[in-house]
Parts: sequence; structure tokens; C-alpha cells
Amino acid sequence: MRADGWAKEKKLSLYRLFHSTSYLCNMYQLAVIGAGQLGSRHLQGLAKANLEAEIWVVDVSQESLNIAQSRYNEVKSDKMKVHFITDFSKIASEKIDFAIIATGSKYRLNALQSLVNQCTVEYLLLEKVLFPSIDEYAITSHILKVKNIKTWVNCTMRMNDFFRSIKKEINGSKFTLSVSAKSAGLACNGIHYLDYFAYLSGNCDIKLTAELTRQYDSKRPGYIEFDGALNGVDKNGNMLNITSISNGSLEVNYLIQTADKQIMIDEINAEFWVKSAATNNVWKQDKFRVQYQSELSGVIAQTLISTGTCKLTPYEEAERIHLLFLHPFLQYMQQSFIEKITVCPIT
Repeated sequence: MRADGWAKEKKLSLYRLFHSTSYLCNMYQLAVIGAGQLGSRHLQGLAKANLEAEIWVVDVSQESLNIAQSRYNEVKSDKMKVHFITDFSKIASEKIDFAIIATGSKYRLNALQSLVNQCTVEYLLLEKVLFPSIDEYAITSHILKVKNIKTWVNCTMRMNDFFRSIKKEINGSKFTLSVSAKSAGLACNGIHYLDYFAYLSGNCDIKLTAELTRQYDSKRPGYIEFDGALNGVDKNGNMLNITSISNGSLEVNYLIQTADKQIMIDEINAEFWVKSAATNNVWKQDKFRVQYQSELSGVIAQTLISTGTCKLTPYEEAERIHLLFLHPFLQYMQQSFIEKITVCPIT
């Protein structure tokens, strides 16, 4: 080894020795990549986990790190030691037990590559929308396979006790799921509804079509959004209808129908109504509990570390659902281009 290379390696080893507490006690090693609005909520969730852990929070923006640190201080845990860093090379652990990549979709693959080049990763959670480029899905799949990283995607309706209970209510019956949203973002949040439809039906064999009416700039710089409708049908005849417009106050309403039951859900106000023979065909109203990301991330970490699995969507399934989801948006965008496009900048 060249002298300068040896010196660099020695410096890195010393950094790891003096900045990591894991050599003193058996602390779990966690990482949050991307410390923005969502990443900082993930950090709050991890702080609530019943784990003794060291958390590496990585973001190129010092401003984002400052916000994340402020939010962490709101729920600070004596069991955690947290590092806020701008460079992957400063991760002073050779193995990460659980990592969350919460960057925007454009930067997610690069973040994954930087992370796995720095250390090994046991369990990984990726935010959605996964990637804007079709090509990035196969690249990611290859990385996860080669590095043997067990990975899930953060479509959280699968974790919510109330939304999980709907599957029991349907009980294998043929159903229609209709979602009507205002100011929620068809591209940003539509993947949640499509993923939930796949969860309820138990398969990803879905034919998806679109009636898009408008493309516009997202509130997130560098990304776009859409108004319109997505319509799907699976191999068993279950149907999905999603409509989304950008006008008005935030609303997300669901209607789930089987041959003998109807369930209406107001997600924003956490209310639902059921009408069936069991209710004498009269609407019965009740409430459910919304679970926020700052409540979920710690549960996900604990569950994965203790059991090796969780309720979220495994990467292989999520990849199929995402590629289905991207297709109609790419078709709509293609109308404005001569050359074939494979990138849809949504997040």
C-alpha cells in the first residue's frame, strides 16, 4: 500500500475508534439517509425505539441536519447516540443493522450506492416513490441481491391496524376500491393506493390505465405532479379507481364495495362508515387512529431487528407495483417528446 493510502486508512480507523461507541458496548447501528421533512420524522421514530443504538444521520445540507437535530431534541432518548454528518465516509461503523433512505427519488439510488460502498447493511427501508427512472429499478435489485440486503418499501397503509382490518372484512370477496383525493398529489400519493389495492387483493397482476388531465410542477423543486384518474383491474376482477385533483382543501376519501358490504373512509378526519347486513343495511359510523411516521419507524426497526421481517411491502413486490405505476405517467409525458423517455421525475 502506498504511504498516502496507508495514512488515509489509519486516519479513518482512528476516526471510527473515537467517534463510535459500539466498541464499548453492544449498540445497534442505525442510519437515516436524507434528513429533510420525512427523514427527520423517521429519526424521531427511531428515537422512540426500545433499543440502545447509535444513529448516523447523513445529509449534504447542513440546514436539513440542523432541522433534524432540533426535531430529535424534541424526543431525545438517553439510549441513543446520534451523529449528524454530511459525508458517508464519516459513518464510523462497518455494519449498519437498519438503514432508512429518505432522500428525494432522484437521489435515492446514489445514496444507496454510497451507503453500501461505505458499510454493510442488514435491513433497509426505502421511501417511495422509489425511483423516477425505469433503469434504476433493475440496478437497485442487483445491488440488493449482491449485497444480500433485506429491503422493504415504506407504503405504510399495510402497517396501519385499521387499514389491515379491511382485508379481513373483505375476506376474499371480489371488491372495488375507489379513492377520491384533493390536493394530495396523484404521483406522490397514488402509489400508496395502488400498493394498498395489491395488498387487499393479494396479487400484483394488475392492468393499469390512466385518464390524466394535467401535468404541473410539484411543490418539491425539480419534480412534477399530475391531476386525473388511474383505473386498475387485477386478474381476479377486483377493481381500482383513483381520482385526484389539485384544487381545494386536502381530502382523501375511500369507498370499498363488495357484493354485500360498503365501507367509506375519511382519512383526514380519521372516520369511517360501514353498511352491511350486520348493521341492518344502515350506515354505522366510527373512528380509527392515524399512525404518523414518527410513531412507526421505531416499531419497524425493532420488528426487523428482532424478527427479520415486517408488515411493509418487500422490495421485489414494490418494484413490480412501482413499474406499473410509472407507466401511465410516462405515456402521458411521451406526448411531448419524439425520443423515448424512461424518466418521470416524481417523488
